[in-house]
Amino acid sequence: MIVPWRRGTSDGHLLDDALSALAAADWSDTDRPPVAWLHWPVDTANPYQSLLYSRFSQHNLTPIRVRRLDQMDKLLPALPDGIGRVLHVHWLYDVTSGCTTTSQAEAAVDAFAERLDTLRDQGVRLVWTVHNLLPHETVHRATETRLRQVMLAAADVVHLMHDSHLDILRDTFGAEPRRVVIAPHPTFAGAYPDWVDRPAARSHLGIPLGARVLVTFGQVRPYKGHGDFLDALDVAVRHDLRLRWLVAGKVREEAGGPEFMRRAAEHPAVIFHPGFAPDTDVQYFLRAADAAVYPYRSSLNSGALALTAGFGLPAYVSTGTTVGGLLPDAALRRFDLSDPDKTAETITESGGAWDRAEPVRAAVRDHVEALAPAKVSARFAAELRRHLDPLA
Repeated sequence: MIVPWRRGTSDGHLLDDALSALAAADWSDTDRPPVAWLHWPVDTANPYQSLLYSRFSQHNLTPIRVRRLDQMDKLLPALPDGIGRVLHVHWLYDVTSGCTTTSQAEAAVDAFAERLDTLRDQGVRLVWTVHNLLPHETVHRATETRLRQVMLAAADVVHLMHDSHLDILRDTFGAEPRRVVIAPHPTFAGAYPDWVDRPAARSHLGIPLGARVLVTFGQVRPYKGHGDFLDALDVAVRHDLRLRWLVAGKVREEAGGPEFMRRAAEHPAVIFHPGFAPDTDVQYFLRAADAAVYPYRSSLNSGALALTAGFGLPAYVSTGTTVGGLLPDAALRRFDLSDPDKTAETITESGGAWDRAEPVRAAVRDHVEALAPAKVSARFAAELRRHLDPLA
């Protein structure tokens, strides 16, 4: 039998994939009956969802991709009778995507709220993972806030990635979740190839072994503060001529992108690789670095930070970046992005000896053991069953 790898790219294949996955569930487990773990939207640009669900089968939860919310209309009737049904909502961008006016966005939120009510009436339990508070470049702020209040009110369980986020959630949306599960962002350990050492990585990228390299990995977007950090770098290189800033990521067509590209191209201390890096190349950027730098203006959870932590890198982090427990305090140096001189002082302190100090690297390695994808996934699944099973 030849079975193509379909990834649910059409409605018909979605049903085939869903039913095939459920066939592998343990239908004899009366203590933990099988649950169809529907999740939307699907993001295959990074391995986060695959890693998060990697041990769900141990708890008889079967992940099923839902690329469009209207696919639920065909999926639900096709599921076997008596099976548990959960919709795990991740990002909410799709709800207002394409809306150019506030009235359109408001109507989209109203339609989404009605769909959630319908799903609950059909016996579907709702779980929401709070990846960020609001879209990074919010257009309809009041409407986007209401959308998250709607989701918060409808969710049976809200997943936060750090216990400090609960107060932030309350303060932002003025509401209390029914139930909360805390599960950290896993590192991406094992998700990307990792066989090169520092000399090989630097040889591949043309970076001298004697350079001191800070890396920022991920898309270049306004909220990530790349342009602001360049101002600090201008000051820092006067004190440390070995300093290099390695930037790898696609430049989005947003404000500040072209200006950053121009400045980066002209800057002698910047090594810029624009565009998405193939999975095999990720290791070169991270193994070539002494430390990571995150100059975000505002961020609740950072997949990029989880990635570099998994490669054992300490980090220089702006005060606007919420670390979410991804690194221990011993492996963090904070800076205020609004003060280029102080930021430069922070990243040049002790001549960069902190970056390569073995106790600092050891602290990262020890800390991220608990954030390994398999461990996070297994704990998360167990907690979800504990909260959702009484509701079945």
